[in-house]
Amino acid sequence: MEHWVLLGLVATAIHGFSTVYSKRLYDLAPYPAQVAFFCLFATGIASLVIIPFVDFQDPSGHWLDILLVGAPFALGHYCFVQANRYGDASFVVPMMGLKVFFVALFAALWLDEVYSVWVYIGASGAVVGVFLLNDGNRHASPAALLLVLANCALYAATDIFIVRLFRAGFTADEVMVYLFVGGAFFMIPLAMVVLRGKWQMNRRFGRGLSLFGIGQAGGGILLMMSFGLSQKATMVNIVQSSRGLFAVLAVYVISRVGIAGLEVLNRGQYLSRAVGSALIAGSIVLALSLIHI
Repeated sequence: MEHWVLLGLVATAIHGFSTVYSKRLYDLAPYPAQVAFFCLFATGIASLVIIPFVDFQDPSGHWLDILLVGAPFALGHYCFVQANRYGDASFVVPMMGLKVFFVALFAALWLDEVYSVWVYIGASGAVVGVFLLNDGNRHASPAALLLVLANCALYAATDIFIVRLFRAGFTADEVMVYLFVGGAFFMIPLAMVVLRGKWQMNRRFGRGLSLFGIGQAGGGILLMMSFGLSQKATMVNIVQSSRGLFAVLAVYVISRVGIAGLEVLNRGQYLSRAVGSALIAGSIVLALSLIHI
């Protein structure tokens, strides 16, 4: 297995658990509106830890990419957290696997990244898997569906700028700082309007945010390393489509531990969503095996 694939899978597993866990933060936050903003702030703060160890290069000529990598990420994050509020985490998180199709389109337009038709056929199993994630009993609301699709488009745009920065010679830790810290700064003006002084936190919410931020930042640096090694936005996103499997697993493990705040699924629902997630993961293996055809 190539190193970028392994790094991508580990990063996706970490992000699968941390994003599912973010659903619980609505039970801990003094005001639900805080979650969307404070999650990104926690990730940005966790990312600040590595700044003393980052050897930043001259950003001249790349300011547009540096600024734009954080903006769609911040808006996409806001859409994700809102979607997670209105829909089940075990539905919303795997639905994010559809991002690969937005990335394939954007990468073809702006990165000249085009593969054999067989790669896209292999990846199309994700669509079938996503439909199976909705088992007929726990339908996603129209709001959750629209928000997660907006998240996919915005995160896909983010990935394009990430690859552009890597192709310009920036390192994984530099890109991570520009992404997470920059994204947090972009969220501040919107937070000032939406929260309107509702900034107080309690200890339980603070602990939950710390766990989320560490998970997102830790997975983030591994994901940036995966992007840096492959410099192929579409292929890294095909690997990331496996988040559906990790999301269903996370719901099962967290509910077994007894942590409140997540949906409770019955055996049939677990089976349906596991099969759907497995189809998504299988499409990844197929697409990767066909990359050179």
